Amino acid sequence: MDTVLTPAALEATKALVQLVLQRQRDGHLEVPVALRHQLDAVPKEALLASIRRHRLECLLHGDPLVASLLPELQTALQVLARQNAMAAMALASLTREMAALFERAGIPMLVIKGIPLALQTTGSLIARGRGDLDLLVDNKRLPAVVALLESAGFSRCPGEFPSQLSSVWGRYSRWAGYEFSLTRQGPAGVQWIDLHWALSNVRAPLPSFALAWQFGEQLELNGQSVRTLSRLHAFQHACAHAAKDQWMCLRNLIDIDRLANQLKGCDLKRLRHQPTVRWSGAVTQAVTANEALRQLNRGRPSAGSARAMVLAAHAQARPWRSQGPGPWTPRRWAASVGLLLLLSRAPRDWLRTLLFFTLLPGAFSDPETGEDRGFAGFLQARIIRLSQRLNERRPSNQAANASLPEADSKPKEVVARSS
Repeated sequence: MDTVLTPAALEATKALVQLVLQRQRDGHLEVPVALRHQLDAVPKEALLASIRRHRLECLLHGDPLVASLLPELQTALQVLARQNAMAAMALASLTREMAALFERAGIPMLVIKGIPLALQTTGSLIARGRGDLDLLVDNKRLPAVVALLESAGFSRCPGEFPSQLSSVWGRYSRWAGYEFSLTRQGPAGVQWIDLHWALSNVRAPLPSFALAWQFGEQLELNGQSVRTLSRLHAFQHACAHAAKDQWMCLRNLIDIDRLANQLKGCDLKRLRHQPTVRWSGAVTQAVTANEALRQLNRGRPSAGSARAMVLAAHAQARPWRSQGPGPWTPRRWAASVGLLLLLSRAPRDWLRTLLFFTLLPGAFSDPETGEDRGFAGFLQARIIRLSQRLNERRPSNQAANASLPEADSKPKEVVARSS
């Protein structure tokens, strides 16, 4: 997951995705001769690394045509897909447990992404593979929700968010932020919940909790009712989520493609004024060749959509959630924040985003003790962190840092939101 993908492996992976999705949309489809040559030219280890990086094991392993094209990878894909299926089953069990917990407590909650999205887009709870449990709740009920999850054995991650949610900095962090994580030791390992009170810190294009709940869709998961986003809201969220991550993961683009197939043309046209939808549609259409997405850009990508496709190409080749080679730089930070500012046309979102990345909610919590910091402690922590980052940029330290092993993906995501 930490290897930079070769251009040939990435392009071959995209071609496989397009082939499988076209077969699912249109039925039988012959394999282009050019694709066979393209696959033959890519080392199979590099192709497998690309498939894993983009979480495509579950998509590719079940297609007999893919098996005939990649006989050397068939066994490996089956093993990886089986592991993903087991992880998805564990996630389904946790989803049912949490849905029942909130139902008994009488607290409204929606499960976003994960198992409900797999059911909406494929009809199978294991078809998207592994993931974490993402819950969306009303901001006003957040303290009660945290208490409920703690009663079920979950605990907050220190250093990510103020522990006192009703304090001055706790209220600020709830306004500027939109999620934090909780963990619990489960039978098969650590279980993660990402608790959201908004779908993104860029909120204007997306529904509020009240609106999402009003139009939410009720699904049945092994006898347990689970409420999730409507297909229209799920599509908007999938576009915004992909854009926030610079369209780095092909599995997220597949979600967009499949959800678009379930929407009416008038619904898609109604959403094309939103940058997240228009740009994500262009990036996805370039990979999946889904004509339904072309209307989001009126047939021809705009300058913004073209720029999004360039950003996506770079992000898709980098390691997971990497912002590029080398240490942190102010310019790279500004570019990331600038992209988020472009995703919304609402001044309140611009202010929220700028404050979130300067007065970071995670810096108000001590990562060692979990105790809250005041503003003086916050400033001291930020100065120390900035000094560390500037020191990492020195040539003498870059070589040493390059040899350090990467952490697991989930802890890296938590650190990314608080660093």
